[in-house]
Amino acid sequence: MRASLIVNPQAGRGLGRRLGGDIQRRLAELGLDCELGWSDAPGDVAVRAEAASRAGFDAVIVAGGDGSVFEAVNGLMRAGRGTRLGVVPVGTGNDLIKAADLPQDWGAACERAVSGAVRRVDVGRCNGHYFLNGVGAGFDAEVARASRSVRRLRGNAVYGLALAKVLVRGVAAPRVTIEDDDGRIEEAVTLVAVANGPWYGGAFHIAPGAAIDDGLLDVVIAASVGRLGVLRFAPRVLAGTHLSLPIVRYHRARRVILTSTPGLCVHADGEILYDAAERLEIEVLPQSLSLIA
Repeated sequence: MRASLIVNPQAGRGLGRRLGGDIQRRLAELGLDCELGWSDAPGDVAVRAEAASRAGFDAVIVAGGDGSVFEAVNGLMRAGRGTRLGVVPVGTGNDLIKAADLPQDWGAACERAVSGAVRRVDVGRCNGHYFLNGVGAGFDAEVARASRSVRRLRGNAVYGLALAKVLVRGVAAPRVTIEDDDGRIEEAVTLVAVANGPWYGGAFHIAPGAAIDDGLLDVVIAASVGRLGVLRFAPRVLAGTHLSLPIVRYHRARRVILTSTPGLCVHADGEILYDAAERLEIEVLPQSLSLIA
């Protein structure tokens, strides 16, 4: 197998930089001679992944977090050549790792990247951007945006501090229209999540029943609540018990159109796509990516 190893040195607050060489050496010990490349700017992982796919590499192995995987998926999907994706987690949230039941230890992840079976998984698409875990609009995207300014913490503490920062600013209640397989909804919301996998933000179990290979997106809509409502809602999301709350609507769909004026902050796999999007067209592309799992 010809593999391209792409390391994001910024992943995990610099963990990628510290472990990149060790990861390459471990893959070599396991018999995989891979070409190492370091990403040097936002978007570079996508460029490198697409180039590796077009150059005929059998697999692209990404050492990074969900943001790095998000970029790699976009590069591989643009190339459209069926190149396999392997993941060595060195990021903050590592949501895909949990969704795909991959090892969280980087050494064990190297072993899986070399000897794991190929699993066909679904990919979501939002306004031309591809994603694996999910798209969030509203409060959760504001938290994702705030997390970018948290520098000294790692892991779930990053999102906890970001949540507190957003609560201090206040909770918006935009009025949105959602059209999908389940019908049409128009209401004021705190957030709308369109999930391919069950997790995002590291610890938030946003769609407990979601599966990355079922050909469906899980739509979670939280009605408008204030600060106190968010403080009550957040622990239930962490536990994955929020779907039974009266403020929550939940269903599954293959395609979702969301419109809002004013526009919403939107993330995909934790990466901010828009600061103020007025229209999102989201769909699932069933089993369109080969994941080494």
